[in-house]
Amino acid sequence: MNISLYVAPRTVLHALDGRTKVLMALSLCLLALCFSHPLFLMALFGLVVGLLGFSGAQANVRKMWVLTTLLFCYSVVLWPFFVDGETPVPGLDAVGVTVEGVMVGLAMGLRLLVMLWAGIWLLSVTAIEELAFALERLGLPSRASFAFSLAFRWVSILLGAGVSVVQAQRSRGLDVGAGGIADRLRKYVPLVVPLIGQALRQTQMLAMGLESKGFHPFAIRRNSLPKTFLNLDYVVLGLLCCLLVLALWLRMNGVGVLRALS
Repeated sequence: MNISLYVAPRTVLHALDGRTKVLMALSLCLLALCFSHPLFLMALFGLVVGLLGFSGAQANVRKMWVLTTLLFCYSVVLWPFFVDGETPVPGLDAVGVTVEGVMVGLAMGLRLLVMLWAGIWLLSVTAIEELAFALERLGLPSRASFAFSLAFRWVSILLGAGVSVVQAQRSRGLDVGAGGIADRLRKYVPLVVPLIGQALRQTQMLAMGLESKGFHPFAIRRNSLPKTFLNLDYVVLGLLCCLLVLALWLRMNGVGVLRALS
């Protein structure tokens, strides 16, 4: 069962330097933090959707549609109960839900989607090796960048091990999908032990593989990836700087900010 991220076909965005891609994702998150009005965040969300569509990375978003839907719905439903406002919502004024609270919920939900989908876009257009090298070139210690890249590799490995364990138990007659929610949770408890054993075995094999190749965390490593920016990288970084300056100027002047959060 293939559970890894879908590798999108190469586009112009794939040709960007890894540092540019990382800075683009961080800039999108900073832009999302600059605004709290749903209209401005909707425009930013449209930009992220456009990047995903242009990069051909929609398949990775569809794989995580349950998580994104839950995050957005939780934000829209919960935030109105914690934000005070002046305009009550008809039919919900008894529980303290106001129009300002609903606006805040929509804004926070869109902010989460922008950040999450920006991360999905980054992982869709950037190889793990390129991402680790870009983080190292941006000033992150080599040990931290290696651990960061290794974490992404382990996600797919552990998920694959979990799928294998579930399939093995199903072949022995364990139906994890039968019964109610409580019954399903109880049936998944015995699967934790073999999953932990599989994870420990994979960790030991990884350590042996690194030792056999002479890996040392303090060693100086050289990378064969290009280290220079292209003209397109400078153009993209210039546009990002302009957008960030404009967003900060708008924020300082109170544009794009809800009164409930100002």
